[in-house]
Amino acid sequence: MTPVLDRPGIVLGIAALVLNEGATDENAREVIAAAVNSGAVALDTARAYARMDDDGVGERLAAEGRRLRPGMPIITKAGHYRAGPSAWSSDGSAERLRADAARSVELLGGPLDLLLLHRADRADDLDDSVRTLAALRDEGVARAIGLSNASVEVIDRAMAVARLDAVQNRLGLGVDAFTEYHHCRDAGIDFFAYAPFGGPRASPLATRVPKVWMLAAARGLSVHRAALAAVLGALPGLWPVIGSTRVESVRDAMAATTEDVDDELRQALVDDLASRGVPL
Repeated sequence: MTPVLDRPGIVLGIAALVLNEGATDENAREVIAAAVNSGAVALDTARAYARMDDDGVGERLAAEGRRLRPGMPIITKAGHYRAGPSAWSSDGSAERLRADAARSVELLGGPLDLLLLHRADRADDLDDSVRTLAALRDEGVARAIGLSNASVEVIDRAMAVARLDAVQNRLGLGVDAFTEYHHCRDAGIDFFAYAPFGGPRASPLATRVPKVWMLAAARGLSVHRAALAAVLGALPGLWPVIGSTRVESVRDAMAATTEDVDDELRQALVDDLASRGVPL
C-alpha cells in the first residue's frame, strides 16, 4: 500500500486555530505559515472546523497555507459539523458525506488528498459510510480515505467493507494506549496521532515523560521537541498531529524532525510510557 504521505514528519492541526476562544484568522495564518515554512508534512482540517458565520474557515485557511508550498497535502474530514455555538453533530450518511466532500473540493481547490470519516465512533451505519468513502475514492474525489476516532473493532469492520488508507486517533503520550497504532501498523494503514501532548486537560507533558524531560533539559531542548523526536524515531508509520497556536511553539515542534534520535532518547520514551501503563 502506498503511504498517504511520502515522508515522515509532523502535521499541523488547524482545529485550535479556528475553535479556541479568541482565535483569529490573522494568528491562524501566521502559525500555519510558520509550520509550512518550518517543514510540516501536511495540514489537518475538517468540515467541523467552522464558525457559525463561516462553514469553510478551517479548510479555507488550510488552502491558503498550501499556497505557500504548492502540492502540500491537506487532510480533511466529513460527517461531523457545527450545529450551534457550542454544539456539534454527526451524520455519516452517504448524502452528508458526498455533500461535505463536494464542499471540501470547492474550498481546497481540487481532489482531496485524504478524506476521513470524522466520527467513526458515532456512525449510525458504518458500512454505508465506508462504502461511500470508497466510492468517492474510486471516482477521484479523494485520493485516499480512512477513519478518525476509531477503535480496533471499528477499524476491522470498516476494512471488511473497503480498503482503508489511514486512521487518525487521539494518542496522548502517557495518556492513551497504542493499541490502534499497532493494529494499523500490522494492517499497513498509516496512522495519524492527534493531541500527542495530551490536550488541554492533561497534566504537563514533563510530568508524564520525566526521563525524556531530563534528557531534553540536558540537551538544551524543550520536552515537547524531544518527545516528538523520540516518537518519530521509535514509531514508524505514525505522524503526530500537533495543535500549536503560537508561532514560537510550532517552530520548536517542527524542529523535532531535525533532531538526532539516539538509543538513550528512545529508551527514555519507552521507560516513561511503560511507567504510565501505556507501553509502546
